[in-house]
Amino acid sequence: MNPQPLPQSFSDSLLEQRRELDAIDAHLVSLLGARFAVTRRIGALKARHGVEAADPAREQAQLERLLALSADLDLPTEVTRAVFETLFGFVRANHLAQASSTQERGAGE
Repeated sequence: MNPQPLPQSFSDSLLEQRRELDAIDAHLVSLLGARFAVTRRIGALKARHGVEAADPAREQAQLERLLALSADLDLPTEVTRAVFETLFGFVRANHLAQASSTQERGAGE
């Protein structure tokens, strides 16, 4: 690409930016862990009370709220949509598994 050697200031700046990005990524993973802890508790609560694992109306309302927030932050809404549709899918699957496990335990009692 660039046949000339890059200045040290470029390398230093790139390293600094990558460190910042690494810290943000670690924070994102921590936030995902916290989010999934809450969704597991919600799934357990739903399972104990026989409530449907999926709540399409809630998901749609959340997605619309998050897409609006993305637009306000100048984040491409496609990114937000992809991330949260993926998260919602994992949460639904986990809630279904929790419901199934609760039903199996109840049947065995």
